[in-house]
Amino acid sequence: MRSSTAKFNRWFGAAGLLLAGLFLSGCGHLYYADPNPSQPYAFPGSTPNRATPMASASVGSQPVAYQPGSVQPVLPSNPALPSGQNTLVAVNPSTGLAPNNPPVGGSTDNSGGSSLLRVGDSVSITFSDTPQPIQMLVTTVGEDGRLTGLPLGVSVQAAGKTPAQVQEDIQKAYVPRYFLRITANVKPDLRWYYVGGEVRLPNRQQYAGDMTVLRAIDTAGGFTDFANKRKIELRRANGQSVTINAEKARKDSKLDHPVYPNDQVWVPKKGPFGF
Repeated sequence: MRSSTAKFNRWFGAAGLLLAGLFLSGCGHLYYADPNPSQPYAFPGSTPNRATPMASASVGSQPVAYQPGSVQPVLPSNPALPSGQNTLVAVNPSTGLAPNNPPVGGSTDNSGGSSLLRVGDSVSITFSDTPQPIQMLVTTVGEDGRLTGLPLGVSVQAAGKTPAQVQEDIQKAYVPRYFLRITANVKPDLRWYYVGGEVRLPNRQQYAGDMTVLRAIDTAGGFTDFANKRKIELRRANGQSVTINAEKARKDSKLDHPVYPNDQVWVPKKGPFGF
């Protein structure tokens, strides 16, 4: 009887140690292994965890699906941007890094490279990369559309071209005939035209595009009651002068002469007899 009890105790103890070992060895693996991470399993009464590589990242108010190696939403590093505004940049799939944020709003050309030069425009030209320094030149696009007065008697076509195109033409005119290398920077100055005499707001006006005599008078507030509309004088920057009859010009647009930068429109006063 005592022998049977001892065997039972030894068997019971061994079974207990075995169960304890199995329990302890399985504690590190008590988790649910989801075979499909894109559709995680949700236990009853719980919310599925969707923090996976296919999670959507909010950019502004529109959710954007992120896929590794394509486009990733990142916050801009430019503090001038409004808070909360994001941008999309390409991510290098090998490094997982994004390049610097591109400028918002496009690039800016301070030299006016996208604006066509016109007759009468005043431009400043600086030269560099020459054996001897060349002083800055300020010149005007002539009536023939050319820039004259350049060093060594060089002349290039400017009207109808951008400053960048004129820069290239200047370089071609000097290299290799005069220099092995030269760099020209063409910068148009602010352009003005002038309206005076019997107009309501006589002043200079900034030249921003195609302009005619009648339009120029309108920008100056129109005629006064004492204006002589039949003898309007258009004074060119080169000294030439043209007389315009506003009544005829309104009927025939060909008589409404163009106004160029630095031109002056002068409206005289009526004489004692009303003309």
